[in-house]
Amino acid sequence: MNRHQYNDYQVSGIVMLSAAFLLLLAATLLNRSDITSATLFLCGVAAFLCGVFLLTFSKPDPVDARVASLLPVMGSINISRIIADLGVQGNAWFIPGEPGSADVNEFIPVTDGLPPDTIPDFSFVIEGESPGIRLVPDAMPVIDLLKRHHGFHTPQGESESFTAVKEILEDILEYADTAGLSRDGDSVIVSVKGYRFYDGCRFVAGESPKICTMHPCGICSLSACILASGLSVPVKIDYIDMDDKTRSLRIIVTPGPV
Repeated sequence: MNRHQYNDYQVSGIVMLSAAFLLLLAATLLNRSDITSATLFLCGVAAFLCGVFLLTFSKPDPVDARVASLLPVMGSINISRIIADLGVQGNAWFIPGEPGSADVNEFIPVTDGLPPDTIPDFSFVIEGESPGIRLVPDAMPVIDLLKRHHGFHTPQGESESFTAVKEILEDILEYADTAGLSRDGDSVIVSVKGYRFYDGCRFVAGESPKICTMHPCGICSLSACILASGLSVPVKIDYIDMDDKTRSLRIIVTPGPV
């Protein structure tokens, strides 16, 4: 498989070499033998050296994000098919654990409704007023990694939760170019642009958009887990809007009752 994409360092190196060529060409054509020509020549040499340095020490991305994004998609699709075959039709709730804990349970009710007050420690919840299925959210291994290696701690309150989601998606994990969170009435809007694993999202949504709300994966699951633990209330994802041109997601999250 041929890969034609360049990483940021390679692009920067090519730009610097191009700039060096233009500066040295301008200095040669002007040939004024004054401070202006000398400045252009020195800038050209500096740009050339920077370009060579960037290209020499840049390395191609070890994994093609487009290919990697397709690896887990059939797992999400198959689980959602099984859930639907069992007659479960609701959207998933992400329910926080004990206060201060980053542990989150995913509960998919048989029909749309509120989650139960307590979640038993087994998969099939058949007792009580809200039967459904309990799962471990797809994002929990990532959250465990963040706690072990990046000092992640459970955010407290809305402001810290919004900041945590933004910094994790943009800076720590670099899953997206930009991420922003805002309030829209009772809902929280998570806007993500330049998502690295967008192709996996598009594949799942192409199978059925319902999968994205019934059993969210990727950054949808990660965002919901952080918001649930930070806001200390169950949250669910009601709708996900996708933009193929900018590889962007708009995730509408609804917090539930305390």
